[in-house]
Amino acid sequence: MSESVLRYTDVSLTDGQSARWAGGMTTPMMLAVANRLAAAHPSAIEVASPATLQQCVARGENPWQRIELLRERCPGIALRAAVSLLTEHGQRGCDVVSTEVATLWLRELAQRGVSEIVPTDPLSIERIAPVLKAAKALGLTTIAALPFAQESSDDDLQAQATALAGAGASRVMLRDEAGLLTTDRLATLLPALRAGLGATPLDLHLRCQTALAPMVALEAIRIGIDGLDTAFAPLANGASVPALGTLLKSLRLLAMGSPVSEQRLHTVRETDALLAEIADRHGFAPAHAWVFDLAPYAHQLPGDVAALSMQRLAASGLMHKLHAFANECVRVRTEIGAPPMLAPFAGAIAEQALLHLQGMPRYAEIRPGVRRALQQAYGATSGTVDARLAKRVGALPKTPAASVAALGSAHPEASDAALVIAQACGVPPEAQPAAPSPDALRYVSTTPAEALLAGLTARAARYAQLEVQGPGVSIQLQGTEG
Repeated sequence: MSESVLRYTDVSLTDGQSARWAGGMTTPMMLAVANRLAAAHPSAIEVASPATLQQCVARGENPWQRIELLRERCPGIALRAAVSLLTEHGQRGCDVVSTEVATLWLRELAQRGVSEIVPTDPLSIERIAPVLKAAKALGLTTIAALPFAQESSDDDLQAQATALAGAGASRVMLRDEAGLLTTDRLATLLPALRAGLGATPLDLHLRCQTALAPMVALEAIRIGIDGLDTAFAPLANGASVPALGTLLKSLRLLAMGSPVSEQRLHTVRETDALLAEIADRHGFAPAHAWVFDLAPYAHQLPGDVAALSMQRLAASGLMHKLHAFANECVRVRTEIGAPPMLAPFAGAIAEQALLHLQGMPRYAEIRPGVRRALQQAYGATSGTVDARLAKRVGALPKTPAASVAALGSAHPEASDAALVIAQACGVPPEAQPAAPSPDALRYVSTTPAEALLAGLTARAARYAQLEVQGPGVSIQLQGTEG
C-alpha cells in the first residue's frame, strides 16, 4: 500500500484531545493550531463528534461556530464528523436518534463545510442504512463504523462489513476502540473484510490502550488498508490513536509506501511542539505511552472511557486493583445483557464497576446508563439481562424516537441547529450557548497561574489583602479596602 493511496485522517481535535486532555481543548486552542494541522496535509481532519459537541456546550462554547471557523482555517482539507444514533443523556424519547433528526444533523454539518461523516450505531445496521442514504443525497462521503469486538469471529465481522457496504457506505472503517487487535488477528481478519467489501475502501481506527496499535498499524498498511486515523504526538498514544510522526518515520525506516519527505516530518514536528507547548501551559498531562497490560482484554473499555477510568482508579488509590476492576466490568456487562463496549454503554458499565470496587454493595445504586441498558432502551442486546435486575428497574414504556416535528413543537422558536443539539446532548435550545464574536475566540497564551493572578488583580480592590498559597505558587496582593 503506497502512501499516496493511504488516507491519513487526523483526529487530534476529537478522539485525541478527549482521550489525552479529558476534552479540555477549547475552541480558541483548536483555532490556534488548525492551520498547523492542515499544513501536515492529512486527507481529512475530524472536527466534531458527539463527545466534542457535549464538551463545547458544557463549556459555554457554540459547536456549530467551531466547525465554521475550523472550515475557514483548513482550506482544501476535507472535514469529517462522527454522528452517533445512540445518545447518553437519558432524556425520554431521545435514546435513539431518528432518521429524520439524523438527516437534520447531517444537513447542519454539510452546510458548515463537513464533507465526510462516520455514522455509528453498535446495535443496528438497519438503523444506519437510511442515514447512509440521506447522507448520500446531501453529497456527503459516508464512512460506516464497523466496531471490532474480540468475541466476534472473522466471519461475523465480514458479514457486517458486507451489510454496511450493501447499505450504501462509501467506505467502511474497522474501529478497534479498546486497542485489542494483534498482528496475528489482522492476518486473517483484513483479508476476510476485503473479500466481503469488494471495491468498497477499508479504513482503520486503532486505540493504544495495550500499546500494540503502532505495530498493528504498520502491519495493516503492509497487508493493505485504504485509510488510517492518527493524531499528533501530544494527543496520541495512551487511550488515543497512533502518533502520525512516529508512524511516518517508521514507514520511512522500513521503506514501506512512497517516500516520506523531510519537509513533511518537519511540519509534523513543529505541530507536535506547538501542541506540547499548549499542554504544558494549561497543565494537560504529557502524552506518555501506556505499557502493555492484559486488563483491556477483559474490560474492553473504549479510549476516552478507559482514560477516565484509569484517572478515577488512580485518584481513589485503587490502581493496584486494575484487574479486579476489569473483571467487575466483565461481570456488570454480562448481567445487563452483554451490550457492545462502546457508547452509550461502556461509560455506565465502568462507573457501576468502580462503585462496586470502592466497596458499595453490588447494585445498591444503579447508574442511569446501566438502568437504560437493563430496560433495553436502545434496543435488544446479544446477551440475557439478569432477571432480578430487570424486575428491579422495571420495564420502559415504548416511546418512539423524537421526530423533527415533535422537537419543533416543544421548542417553536429554536433553529434546526439548536434542535440537533437538544437531541444529541440533551440541552434545551434556551440553555445552549450563543456564538460569541470572533475576537472572543482569540487564543491568549496564559498559564493557569497567570490567569489566576489576573482574576485576583481584578478583585484586589475589594479586599484589604489577598493571599494564595499552593504548590509552586505564592501570590500576595494588597487591596485598597480595610
